Amino acid sequence: MKHFLLLLFSLSLLCACRNGGDDPGDQTSHEAFFEALSAQCGSVYTGESTYPEDEDHPLVGTELRVEITDCSDSHVRMDLIRDGDYWHGAWVVEMREEGLHLYHDHLGESRTMQDLGEEDFHGYGGYADETGGSLTQYFPADDVTAEMIPAAASNVWMISLNPDEKQIIYYLERNEVPRFRAVFTKG
Repeated sequence: MKHFLLLLFSLSLLCACRNGGDDPGDQTSHEAFFEALSAQCGSVYTGESTYPEDEDHPLVGTELRVEITDCSDSHVRMDLIRDGDYWHGAWVVEMREEGLHLYHDHLGESRTMQDLGEEDFHGYGGYADETGGSLTQYFPADDVTAEMIPAAASNVWMISLNPDEKQIIYYLERNEVPRFRAVFTKG
C-alpha cells in the first residue's frame, strides 16, 4: 500500500508539473477569443444587417461580406465588403499589452487621413471588458473614441463567433440602445 501511495503521489506531482502554464485553463477569455478568431484567417463570411431597418443607412438592404485577410500573433483584420466592393472599413482586433482591443480602420490600403470626410472617423474602438468569453467579447468605447466622437462615448461593440452555425455577429449599441447588428455566415 505504501508503494502504491508513493507511486500515486509521484504521478500526480509529475502531471501537475507537466501542465504548468500550458494548461488551456490558464488562457484568459481574451486570449481564447483571439485564438478562435485567428483560426478563421482566410475565411469569407457573407450576410446582411439585421438592425436597423432604416433604408437610408448605407449598410441596410445590401449584401455584406467580411473577409478575414490579415492575421498575425498580435492582430486579425476583417475587411468589410459592401455589394462586392471594399467599403472603407475594417474591424481590427489586436492583442496589445493593455489587453484585447478593437478598432475601426477607415483608411484601408488606398485612403489617407486627408481623404476622410468631416463625418468619417478612423481609429475608434475600445478594449474588451471582462464580461465576454471565449466566443464573444464586448468592447466599450475607449477615451480616444470619446474624444474623437463624443456621442460615441457610451458605445459598446460586440463580436461573437458561433462555430455551430459558422457565423460571426457584429453588434453595436449606444446609450444601451441597439444601433447596428449584422450576421455573417461562412460561405
